[in-house]
Amino acid sequence: MMTYFYPAVFEHDADKGMFTAVFPDLPGCQASGRSMDETTKKARDAMAASLLEMEEKEISIPLPSDERLLQRRLRHAKVCVMLVDMNSYRAFRAYKVKNAETKSAEWAASARKGRKAGILARVFGLR
Repeated sequence: MMTYFYPAVFEHDADKGMFTAVFPDLPGCQASGRSMDETTKKARDAMAASLLEMEEKEISIPLPSDERLLQRRLRHAKVCVMLVDMNSYRAFRAYKVKNAETKSAEWAASARKGRKAGILARVFGLR
């Protein structure tokens, strides 16, 4: 089982009413939301997606920074350590893909069923 721990730097922009989370050790990995709860969920998902991509592309995974040093350096922000279990994340993604495929097939079937035949379909017998 592969579990990763990385510090995330959370900031609140009161003017925009937005929270942001940035992972200093994972380039380009960040999330934002209107509430701290929403931002935390998005940040965990972004972290897992970044790490999964690094694993799949066989890019070396960087070591996490010391959250205490980050907090001392970034006094205006809140630093929290986030955890992700990659086996659980892979299972969740597989479930989402399977569920999306099922929903897509159901939607397509209902769209075909409810669609009215156009003039070409009536003339040429197209479905």
